[in-house]
Amino acid sequence: MRPTMVIRAQAFRKGLLGNNPFWRAIAMALIGKRIVKRLFGREPEIIEIATMKGGGHRMEIRTYAPESRRARRRATG
Repeated sequence: MRPTMVIRAQAFRKGLLGNNPFWRAIAMALIGKRIVKRLFGREPEIIEIATMKGGGHRMEIRTYAPESRRARRRATG
């Protein structure tokens, strides 16, 4: 098991389900980190917005910054 998983399990067990204020603070920090990551996650970068001839159609080309090796590993496993 990874150390972070052990710390997370202890934080939830001893902090949220128990009465230990230290582990409760750790659990809240872990939950807060996850919420912030979800709210301010990756946003696409708009490279070009072009209007096509006739009909008034628009085309947007967007891209994401390349993921780090760690992010790719987490996504696959």
